[in-house]
Amino acid sequence: MIYRAIQQANARRVAIVGIAKHAGKTTAMNSLISDATAAGRRLGIVSIGVDGERRDAIMGVPKPDVYVPIGALVASAGDVLNTGSAVLSIVESTGYSSTLGDVYLARVERPGTVLLAGVRYAAQVHAVLEKMERLGADLCLVDGAFDRMMAASPELTHGVVLATGAVVAPTVEDVARKSAFFVQRFALPVAEERVGHLLDLAVARGGMVVGCPVGESGWDPVVLERTSSFVANPLTDPMWPGADRARVLAVAGAVTDRLLAMVEGLPRGFVVVLSDTTHFFATQQAWRKFLRRGHQVLVRCPVRVFGLTVNPHSVAGYDLPRHQLAAAVQAAVGAELLVQDVQGEEA
Repeated sequence: MIYRAIQQANARRVAIVGIAKHAGKTTAMNSLISDATAAGRRLGIVSIGVDGERRDAIMGVPKPDVYVPIGALVASAGDVLNTGSAVLSIVESTGYSSTLGDVYLARVERPGTVLLAGVRYAAQVHAVLEKMERLGADLCLVDGAFDRMMAASPELTHGVVLATGAVVAPTVEDVARKSAFFVQRFALPVAEERVGHLLDLAVARGGMVVGCPVGESGWDPVVLERTSSFVANPLTDPMWPGADRARVLAVAGAVTDRLLAMVEGLPRGFVVVLSDTTHFFATQQAWRKFLRRGHQVLVRCPVRVFGLTVNPHSVAGYDLPRHQLAAAVQAAVGAELLVQDVQGEEA
């Protein structure tokens, strides 16, 4: 049971992230809510984006409800606060507003379903989690809506539960392969402290810093003028120290295929370091090509993965064999990571 792993780690903030839309993330969260409630935990529940709506806003397919127990705290916008069947009482305003109205913290007076909406940015999530803990929540679950990887940031949560399933690919083998790649992103090696300090400087400057070796263990940091890792080419920056000196590129923003392609031709052993895996957006093909060149991608802070849930049903209208899918995903990600189907069966 994935909840046991969370409990054993004494984690108080957990993100739930789907590796694709409709991978079973909401069902996974409901399972965690049920297990945590049975264990007597006082829950806080927030979604980055919108969750709990009856039908998907993009594809129009039915979605599972978010079910909340009595006593839980939820964060949602005023216009949708009473949309579900749960009876809620407003505790306080968060001070944030959204297109769906002001965002409030509410306590569940009668269990039922809720619609979670209105919290959009990392700073808002951080503040909401602190408020929930101040109000008594001892386990906060953060629903990372599709493409909202920031829920798993170590600055917000203590680890993540990933959700995968048949929607990822039409065959068991392809689901397992794609799931394994996604998990591998969370296993990026952690940079040693002296390299990590270069990343700290990059974050402080809001851009990119090149590390040039000095002596046996020192680094001469060179702050690049162009700050955006999305559009800037480090090699054409006025401050670029040259391929013969540069050994590390510390990136405060996102690492993409484009950035890896720009630096992959540098001498073997070049290192790209980023804050954590939630900033890593490179495809499997680009990442592998970069590694084959003898380079490395490192992170300053690791993200703990508590487990991986598997959903055998696809909204495209097909189902994959439940036990075969769970077993294949388990084999692909390794025995050390707990794999559980969304109905609570472990592989």
